[in-house]
Amino acid sequence: MVPGFNSDVEHRGRRYHIQTEDLGGENPCLLTLVYEAGAILSRLKLPYTGILGPQASSKQIRAFMEARHRQVIADLLADRLAAGSPPAQTLEDLIAEAVPAVEGAAAGAGPGEAGPVA
Repeated sequence: MVPGFNSDVEHRGRRYHIQTEDLGGENPCLLTLVYEAGAILSRLKLPYTGILGPQASSKQIRAFMEARHRQVIADLLADRLAAGSPPAQTLEDLIAEAVPAVEGAAAGAGPGEAGPVA
């Protein structure tokens, strides 16, 4: 299991907390929860074995998780995230954004792992 991301976001006078985590192990999925005042507004679960493959590295999972987390924040800020709705970005876009960055980093190009999203 890979450590997740947590962000506090203010939008239209309201404060949200976005949490994305890897359920890992027996349940290889990303889970993103959007909270307001402690209540879950949206729960988005995304299995990743079929996307990243059964032997995905921690770096690949983390890059994919960060891309997913950032997209949910972007969708919230653009008023595209209704309760229970999936993010606007397609899985193909998330994969294209996350996987090449990991492959480039593995080859020595670019910085190391990214830190949590602020």
